[in-house]
Amino acid sequence: MQSIIKKTQWAVFTIILLVTPLFAKINTEHHSSNTIVMIHGLFQNGNSWIKWKTYFEERGFQVYTPSYPYHDGDPTELNANVDERLVNLDFEEVLTYMTAFIDSLPEKPIIIGHSIGGLLMQKLVESDRASLGIALASANPRGISVNDWKYIRSNFRMVNPFRSRNKVCRPPLRWFRYTFFNTINDSLAAEEHRNFFVPESRIIAKSSTEKGQEINFSKPHVPLLFISGEKDNDLPPKLIYKNFSAYTDSTSSKAYYQFPGRSHYMVSEPGWEEVARYVYHWITKIQHELIVVR
Repeated sequence: MQSIIKKTQWAVFTIILLVTPLFAKINTEHHSSNTIVMIHGLFQNGNSWIKWKTYFEERGFQVYTPSYPYHDGDPTELNANVDERLVNLDFEEVLTYMTAFIDSLPEKPIIIGHSIGGLLMQKLVESDRASLGIALASANPRGISVNDWKYIRSNFRMVNPFRSRNKVCRPPLRWFRYTFFNTINDSLAAEEHRNFFVPESRIIAKSSTEKGQEINFSKPHVPLLFISGEKDNDLPPKLIYKNFSAYTDSTSSKAYYQFPGRSHYMVSEPGWEEVARYVYHWITKIQHELIVVR
């Protein structure tokens, strides 16, 4: 009887020795982060995330909303006193700034990016600086495009070679009405434009698709979620889906969802809570789902 007990004890002990290193490896590779970094898009700054910051902080996350260089501050003041350094701000400088900010954090964060902030998220995921990545109407990387009139109309102002790069970009409200605010009424559009929009560099968008800014779509990556808006004139769903579909590593997790009735302004337009809730539940699911050993 004692011999059977000893054999059983040794068997259990052996299993523990074999399995413990395996679980240690799994836990290292699938780290759950309590930190979120939200990266805004063009013509905005960290203030644009105020509702989302509160939403996720109420659910226990530590949330950071860094602004691009020369973007931080009250939008009214930034519009009244335009920083001349905006003229030369390009995508690489913004990426370098965000990389340094994330490297200063105690853990790899969950990164949520809107518009060109979504493209910045993709680059940060590529450099292994995120635990999860969420793209809300992500700007397209080099090599990803679609033949769509709404997309061309919305973005031509930013990439038009005949517009002077020696001036910052300050489009009229009517441009924002088509590109950002096509699902909300005029009075709300004017209020949002006044409270949350800032002058912008003309070359961030242009330089984001230059040679050297490609995404390595075949590289393994942390779980990614791409969300598009059905009514998005600026970055239409088929462009977002093409970006999502370009990732080819079969061992990496990715998901796509098209929100009905949403515009490019999905982070702040009425009903933003539904988008935030969807993102929150996806994060919770990914962080708590069973780890399958391949």
